[in-house]
Amino acid sequence: MVSNHPQQIIEAARGKVPEQILGAAFGKPRGSNTAIAGGVIGGAIGGGWAAKQHKGAEAMGIRLGSPGAIAITPANLVTMTVGVTMGGQIKEIKEILSVVPLTHVDSVQVKRMGLGGVMVISAGGHSFKLEGKVGDMREFAAAFDRVKATAS
Repeated sequence: MVSNHPQQIIEAARGKVPEQILGAAFGKPRGSNTAIAGGVIGGAIGGGWAAKQHKGAEAMGIRLGSPGAIAITPANLVTMTVGVTMGGQIKEIKEILSVVPLTHVDSVQVKRMGLGGVMVISAGGHSFKLEGKVGDMREFAAAFDRVKATAS
């Protein structure tokens, strides 16, 4: 099931991202939810997982937000921090963190994990994972594939 987060991200990014957004997803570095919900042991494990995702993203020249959003434009992959209401709606883009040319991104893959999804973004032998709603992430991956196919 696809949520309305992609449309909320697109609306909030209007005027902040100069290109047309072709796909967007709300997500956190893999392990962030475990770190929050897991108590002492889960916090340590989840925190370690999340730190690994930040390191993988940094190796690709990408900064991750938590909570964050990721968007695809005709030429770039964009990461942002977002403001979220108590009801879980995305109300604002707080900061654009990274703008990376799509030519530097090799692949975007999505897998279902429990009730959510995990998106793996890879480039140049490095990768990082985001967790979020599987339907939104699958739509984002499909937009990435369409843009990459027309660019090559």
